[in-house]
Amino acid sequence: MEIVGDYEYNRKDLIGHGAFAVVFKGRNRKRPDNPVAIKSITKKNLAKSQNLLSKEIKILKELSDLHHENVVALLDCKETTNHVYLVMEYCNGGDLADYLQVKGTLSEETIAAFLRQIAAAMKALNAKGIVHRDLKPQNILLCHSGKPNPQASEMRLKIADFGFARFLNDGVMAATLCGSPMYMAPEVIMSLQYDAKADLWSIGTIVFQCLKGKAPFQAQTPQQLKHFYEKHAELKPNIPKDTSPELRDLLLKMLKRNAKDRIDFEDFFIHPFLKPPSPSPSSA
Repeated sequence: MEIVGDYEYNRKDLIGHGAFAVVFKGRNRKRPDNPVAIKSITKKNLAKSQNLLSKEIKILKELSDLHHENVVALLDCKETTNHVYLVMEYCNGGDLADYLQVKGTLSEETIAAFLRQIAAAMKALNAKGIVHRDLKPQNILLCHSGKPNPQASEMRLKIADFGFARFLNDGVMAATLCGSPMYMAPEVIMSLQYDAKADLWSIGTIVFQCLKGKAPFQAQTPQQLKHFYEKHAELKPNIPKDTSPELRDLLLKMLKRNAKDRIDFEDFFIHPFLKPPSPSPSSA
């Protein structure tokens, strides 16, 4: 067993790996029934990215102070000579990419329920002036009570992986290319300046994928996608005909090529599609 502070893990219990890190399922040594996710980051991979990592830790700590139910919590952070370990809340339902792989597409009711949770997390990020910059189905984790075949309504969504997130003070624009091309806002992939509205584009592409089973604008390579965005000043996502007027309106407002024309967060948070359903009157 490898030990990280109050936590431990077995190297066999690998649950994921990214460009900089591997993630193991671990547990609290004092409370072995409490599973955690332990992200192990090798420092030698980080010669150029040390500041990226300290940024991720700073953001995670800020967000952990919020204790927000739709943001993955950071429980501990330990640094050794060769590694940095982030101990995070474990989500037992995999990620939205896995879920979509199984389900194909989702009903509007499920999309709205999921999107309300994503919006709640974005409100928390927004209040801290944080842009995620790498929102994609793989970074939206699912948790449930553990019973087999949970219903969509029993799923809690949590936003994870702030590796690319950074603090943006009012008016400070970041011009660094990162994230995942298929979900990346045109202004990000075209290396233009961008702000928090880039996240709204990414959420729009995720919602579109939930509805239709694929991203709205696709290409074989980031370069091809970049050329596509450079060539088309107007983008028309192919929204299915039977989509409700509310969802169609929201998608068209989120998937605007020019960030200036895109819906802003205030209007996104109060959009009719996100309105919780009224409780059905109980039968007398």
